[in-house]
Amino acid sequence: MRLIAGQTGLSVSGRPSAVTLGKFDGLHRGHRKLIGEVLRSKAEGLETVVFTFSRPPRTVTEGEAQPVLLTNREKRIHMERLGVERLVEYPFTEEVSRMEPEAFVELLVKELQVKRIVTGPDFCFGRQRRGNTALLSQLAEAYGYGLTVIEKERDAAGRVISSTLVREELALGHLEQVNRLLGYPYTVTGEVVHGNHLGRTFGMPTINQIPDREKLLPPNGVYTAAVEIDGKIWRGVSNVGYKPTIEGNYPKGVETYIFDFDRDLYGRTLDVQLFRYQRKERQFASVEELKAQLVKDAEESRRFFAI
Repeated sequence: MRLIAGQTGLSVSGRPSAVTLGKFDGLHRGHRKLIGEVLRSKAEGLETVVFTFSRPPRTVTEGEAQPVLLTNREKRIHMERLGVERLVEYPFTEEVSRMEPEAFVELLVKELQVKRIVTGPDFCFGRQRRGNTALLSQLAEAYGYGLTVIEKERDAAGRVISSTLVREELALGHLEQVNRLLGYPYTVTGEVVHGNHLGRTFGMPTINQIPDREKLLPPNGVYTAAVEIDGKIWRGVSNVGYKPTIEGNYPKGVETYIFDFDRDLYGRTLDVQLFRYQRKERQFASVEELKAQLVKDAEESRRFFAI
């Protein structure tokens, strides 16, 4: 996959392209429906492109931090696995936020040689979000591209699947529902760093990760989990939070006990998949009490995977 990040010049291929556009936070089933339609354009000889922004637009337009379901690094990994040929992370600046909708279309046609645009019915773009699918349809003949508008994907309850819905379910700790909306396990990526090595003293060594600050995490607690290591999935149990039983001040992180695994992973960047909320994080009266609870947590996680 070709990645173009943080630059406004996009012409690196002589091939015309099919493109879908959006924030793609979470890459949920609705997003994958759009991308799947773009990928079918390979059969027509078009380069498949996903156009997104290097940071959430609200960080510029409203001047506020915007936590994300997927960091840029995580998003790139997913896009490559899906088979996207080119990912554009366009810089979102004050100037870009003031770009007129038709000027944005001109940019796509000139820089990406766009011959096909795939969007959802509520896609908006350009200054004050004045551009929409009606405008894209109106400009299609003049600019020489075809437009495909894909209906929204819905869950079993009939709700439109959106990043907002995923965030709401994540905030409630409903990981099983989150994963159904996404179509894959909610994943936290981070470098394995040194902790206090307490788990190793009672035969339950763990890995510690401090996710990127903008990464949305579920409520503090213990979760059924798995870790991908060198292409293999290892099951385990994770704690999301601050380690309240252990003395000292710890940043919010993810600590995972990997079943039947005891290799050195320090410095590795790994993906931890979260499947189900088991219990809230709490402070124990002693390390012995903590150990006894961790054994129970591990047993519950093993039962989940045995079902």
